[in-house]
Amino acid sequence: MVWYQPQAGSYNPTPLIYRDRFYTLLDRGFFTAHDPKTGAEVYGKQRIERGSGAFTASPWAYNGKVFVLSEDGDTFVIEAGDEFNVVGKNSLDEMCMSTPAIADGSLFIRTRSKLYRMTNQGASAGP
Repeated sequence: MVWYQPQAGSYNPTPLIYRDRFYTLLDRGFFTAHDPKTGAEVYGKQRIERGSGAFTASPWAYNGKVFVLSEDGDTFVIEAGDEFNVVGKNSLDEMCMSTPAIADGSLFIRTRSKLYRMTNQGASAGP
């Protein structure tokens, strides 16, 4: 074992390694970043948004952004890197508890009563 953080684990969401950062989404709406090789803190617990509710789904990343989906159906867009910066919010206005799936250039999000497929047919794919 190279490093561990005894009190930095999340209950439901799986941590994410993206662009040489280890991101942890905590269930109550906090977000952290660490160096995945050493465990050194890049930034500590940051509140995503006051009143953002609970988070069950695991984060995902694309094109320099990390996305986190709340149980309230709000997807927060966080700039990947050394500074915590929420750059956007998209709302589906319905409960979401499952982690989105990515397949064949599409993002699938399941809410309580709907299944959304999002794609950008004209954009080039890339991390």
